[in-house]
Amino acid sequence: MRLLMTVLGLCMCAAAACGERAPSASDLVGTYTADLAPESGPARRITLRLEAGNGAEMATEFPGDARTVRETGTWAIASDGAVRIVLARAGMGPVTNDVTFRYSSGTLSAVAFDTLRWGPHGFSLRRQ
Repeated sequence: MRLLMTVLGLCMCAAAACGERAPSASDLVGTYTADLAPESGPARRITLRLEAGNGAEMATEFPGDARTVRETGTWAIASDGAVRIVLARAGMGPVTNDVTFRYSSGTLSAVAFDTLRWGPHGFSLRRQ
């Protein structure tokens, strides 16, 4: 199922790129946030920072819980304009968070992602 979602997401990326200019690195550098409702897993606030030089950091906060999960990694723009982010949590071994987004008007919308982690409908992050 996850493979099917990934393939479907990549096809959507390719189709969406037809009428839009691919984003540049300067379009993308910045901080993005989202508040995810419980239907996509536990309620949580996501903050994603894309840095110049292609570094990335995601912080996940859980309401009513003092913990914040931090993951670091890299991001890149694919030839079709999709934005791929690969993150890992320190000390977690080979477990990675690999998400492909489509960027439009200050919003990163997930189009290929782990449905077990993010739920079946994906998520969007808005630039702050």
